[in-house]
Amino acid sequence: ASKVMIASGIPWNYARKTEIVDVAKKLTCSDMAEFPVVLGGAVGANLGGTPVLCGGRDSPGLYLEKCFRFKNSVWEEYASMKEKRGYATAVIHNDRLHVFGGYSGSTLQTSETINVDGEISDGPDLPTAVSNHAMTKINGTVSLLSGGTLDGDTYNPNTFSFKTWYYNHDTEAF
Repeated sequence: ASKVMIASGIPWNYARKTEIVDVAKKLTCSDMAEFPVVLGGAVGANLGGTPVLCGGRDSPGLYLEKCFRFKNSVWEEYASMKEKRGYATAVIHNDRLHVFGGYSGSTLQTSETINVDGEISDGPDLPTAVSNHAMTKINGTVSLLSGGTLDGDTYNPNTFSFKTWYYNHDTEAF
């Protein structure tokens, strides 16, 4: 897909802006509705044909459990995760948004899934608590989780994770 959606983020004066960029055609659609709250460090994806954004941190530094979807040209709240989490990662598998780790005053080892109807389910625990990490699907069953920080301190190299795990979505095993 050549289209990328960019929603919210830091610096805070841009944290409600959303736009779609067509990388192949070098076009930008920047007249989309503003995000309803100032937000950075959230995760999102195209879930069942609808852009979805979950978690993150607002400008006072509060972490959110809320999920929003872009429907009928506006952002609306549609679900709440079980845990507040910012700086997590997420991938789509079997029409569910899988959210892994993150930070909410402490680094999280948990995961959870959200379906298109906003139903939340617990996922498996990660091998270690981690935030600010990367995750990507490498085939139809397996994702790769790599890097991040172990205690939420993005400035202390002693807390960086240098590990990578394979995650099997079908067996829910790392």
